[in-house]
Amino acid sequence: MYKCSLITGACVATAMLNSASHAELVDTFVIGEGDSTAWIQFDFTIGNSYLYEINWDGSSLSGRDVFDLIESEQPELFDFSYITYSFGDFLTSVTIGDDTDTGDGSEAPDYSNYWHYWTRSGADAWESSMIGFNSRFLEDGDWDGWVFGNGDTPEQIPAPGALGLVALLGLSRRRRRN
Repeated sequence: MYKCSLITGACVATAMLNSASHAELVDTFVIGEGDSTAWIQFDFTIGNSYLYEINWDGSSLSGRDVFDLIESEQPELFDFSYITYSFGDFLTSVTIGDDTDTGDGSEAPDYSNYWHYWTRSGADAWESSMIGFNSRFLEDGDWDGWVFGNGDTPEQIPAPGALGLVALLGLSRRRRRN
């Protein structure tokens, strides 16, 4: 199915990147420093996705704290708003660069114009969150996914390790040609 080069890793990376449809990954960002890492993915209605790698020290970090951390490090790029309910904070708007989606689930006919919240631990399957993001405590290796406008799970995008592997293989190929 895939033609593999002499580098076995290139075949593995090619298979991983081509095995499923992917959202348009517009950009990735690394925010914070520390020994723990989690990833936050945003899927906008126009098909653009953004991936944030969040780093911190300590055992856990609330999902709401993550938004404040991103906004403090990217005030010109990232903005969000939310409503506080008894079950927790409900995200109503996210802007990343030129991409913005806003809604509270009040638009007929399907009332899906809101940010659907998904969580997962490590490589587990995505699960729809039943709590607000202020009540979610991320631990090392966790993922949060935000999808606007439909109840689909977050788009499959290349895992951060796969992106690094592809970049490394690209550099290694260039060195051989010179």
